[in-house]
Amino acid sequence: MTQIKPVQPYPALLLQENHDRALVVSDLHIGWERLLSQRGIHVPSQTPKIKNTLLKLIKECKPTQAIFLGDIKDAITKVSMEEWKDIPEFFEDIQTEVSDIQVILGNHDGNLEPLLPENVK
Repeated sequence: MTQIKPVQPYPALLLQENHDRALVVSDLHIGWERLLSQRGIHVPSQTPKIKNTLLKLIKECKPTQAIFLGDIKDAITKVSMEEWKDIPEFFEDIQTEVSDIQVILGNHDGNLEPLLPENVK
């Protein structure tokens, strides 16, 4: 039987069945700061903070798989320069801890596939 546990206080779930553990996270919206910048509000990139929090969760939960449930990036139809840099690096760093990574595309993930490392499904 699959156990489903919220990972408080994060937007994450841990699914466990026998020895398989999947960490499910959603709505990262990498690059959201760009929209604020266009409106004159300058916020430093939050991608390192998001990545470090996720790496901390991975160390705590010890998943065999990571599932990203939509809205990895913030720009809906295009890819910003920040996303071209940040997203591949983000997934490469996550792969050092979890080799099985699945991405389910959300409405903000247009043109995301070229940014994903080869073995991210």
